[in-house]
Amino acid sequence: FWIFLAAFMKHLILSIVLFFSFSVSFAQLEMPTIDELPVRMTRSLGVSIDMGWNGIVGFGPTFQYFVTPHVGIDGGVGLASTGIKFGGRVRYLFLEKKFSPFVGLGVNHGLGSGEGIISLEDPNNGNIIGIIVKPSTFLPITVGGDLLTGSGFFILFNLGYSVLVSGENVELKYGTPTDYQEKFMDISYGSGIVFEIGMGIIFKNKRGYR
Repeated sequence: FWIFLAAFMKHLILSIVLFFSFSVSFAQLEMPTIDELPVRMTRSLGVSIDMGWNGIVGFGPTFQYFVTPHVGIDGGVGLASTGIKFGGRVRYLFLEKKFSPFVGLGVNHGLGSGEGIISLEDPNNGNIIGIIVKPSTFLPITVGGDLLTGSGFFILFNLGYSVLVSGENVELKYGTPTDYQEKFMDISYGSGIVFEIGMGIIFKNKRGYR
């Protein structure tokens, strides 16, 4: 009996070991290699420094996360004409290649100048006015492209239009603005064209590849 039981246990253990060995080998054969997957699947989270005009953060760090190879989420904080600026954006990428065009929709909010008065001088006649920039919320709509290489290097650029949705955001404290100063305030603090570029790195992850 004991000899029979020992032989049975030996064959049982050997069968279990062989089963798991074949299962692991089969799973590895089914698992794609890193080169077979879209780069935004194997590299999905990173950081860049963004700068431009009416961008989601002005000038500052932005974090990128690719939910899928076609959907990216960006968010960060920086400095802009409307003060410290927080922003976020969702982008849809049309291709799964290293370079892909995209469309983006975002929202950002500048904290304004607080109680600090900003002095503006007209260079044509020396007229001086004082203003306060109030908290400002914008909705930027953009089109652009991003490049993500296999090594993780990332660059993004986009153009579009940013709409001020929080109402009048400039309060005149003293002086009478000239036409030049009125246009300057419209361009600097109101709705306007977006131009933005960012550069950084996207880190490698593990999403079912070998």
